[in-house]
Amino acid sequence: MRASNRVLTEIVISGRTLLPTGEEAQASSCIDQSCGELLRRVITAQRPKIGVEVGLGFGVSTLYILEAMRETGGERLIGIDPAQHDQFWRGGGLHNIHRAGYEDLYEFHEKTSQQVLPALATEGQRVQFAFIDGWHTFDHTLIDFFFIDQMLQPGGIVVLDDVAYPAIRRVCDFILTNRNYEIIDSVRLNHASSWKRRAKAHLAWLLNPLIRTDKTPSVEARGIESRISDVYFLALRKLADDSRRFDHFVHF
Repeated sequence: MRASNRVLTEIVISGRTLLPTGEEAQASSCIDQSCGELLRRVITAQRPKIGVEVGLGFGVSTLYILEAMRETGGERLIGIDPAQHDQFWRGGGLHNIHRAGYEDLYEFHEKTSQQVLPALATEGQRVQFAFIDGWHTFDHTLIDFFFIDQMLQPGGIVVLDDVAYPAIRRVCDFILTNRNYEIIDSVRLNHASSWKRRAKAHLAWLLNPLIRTDKTPSVEARGIESRISDVYFLALRKLADDSRRFDHFVHF
């Protein structure tokens, strides 16, 4: 078994990770296997040369991405995480990348995404894949998407984690109603945790036309948004560069 596979498998099976000090830590706040498999699928299909990832943590998603990029001839993953050496992560993500033998594919920036992404866009950096898993407020996530979109080539893929968070779901609502992107893959919540969410979403879909204002999303917009009502991991394909009018806006 290759070192890359071994490191990722150890973490997935044990739920624990090694730190640079040799200590073990609980591998919390990591994506699950179904999300990792989605990353593998989209990268295998897209075969990106350059990718960008916002967030590193213990590096589980990064290992899935780097493994798939290695297998498909990828050249570089640009990683961003200002907190990699704080008291929680303690350098664990970078250590796992080193243990797996992926340092030659990985370019790390220990700064905020709001510092790094605009600089990359200004330099003219282009990417074919991006994964957004940074600070989970609406404004931070939207800013991450805004600058990644400037770098993402048409046909490229952007994946968002934790879409069940209201703030991130609203960013996805905006993208799907106001930008030229399409859903290509997703991981859904299990039935037990999502049936109430789907019921509430369907009730809102029925009632909204009864209390409609000029700010109420259209039937088309609500139909688009209902497709992600029980999604927590979402892959979107960029269909074209931005060509909207200067005052374009669709309620979402």
